Amino acid sequence: MFFDLNDNDSVQVVRNFLDNAKAAGKTVGLASGCFDLIHFHHFSFFIRCRRYCDFLVVGVDSDELVREAKGPSRPVVSDFHRAIMVDALRPVSFVFVMSSVLDFGRAAAFCKPDAIFKNDEFKGKESDIVGREFAKRVIILDDQVNHASTTDIIRSVSKKTSAT
Repeated sequence: MFFDLNDNDSVQVVRNFLDNAKAAGKTVGLASGCFDLIHFHHFSFFIRCRRYCDFLVVGVDSDELVREAKGPSRPVVSDFHRAIMVDALRPVSFVFVMSSVLDFGRAAAFCKPDAIFKNDEFKGKESDIVGREFAKRVIILDDQVNHASTTDIIRSVSKKTSAT
């Protein structure tokens, strides 16, 4: 379910669902990222997250956050479309667009996740993760395929098109 973090009614629906799930002994995980040009590495990340939780909530970086992190030519796909695609993936339960890193903390505050999932770029920086105080634990999932990032895919496509 794609929900709006700034819509109190929408947040309340998700909060109620997660509270009921937790009362029934289910676990909740929270993750986030750009997820520009969905590829195998993203899907693998979500599958590995779900090994640790029953319900996975995912924050998708807004277009502005992606530009800040990846440069002016990104994202390739708009935040709304990226969120819809992430929401369609089987391992993902709930999706929202993050306008700032503080939105991840807001989501953690109402989800109270059993685990926050981050990739290996956060290894050794767990204490810097916004919202970690609301989670039971932080799980760092190593990147399994270094060459499968969106940035690498775009570079590969650019090289192929500029060679022709």
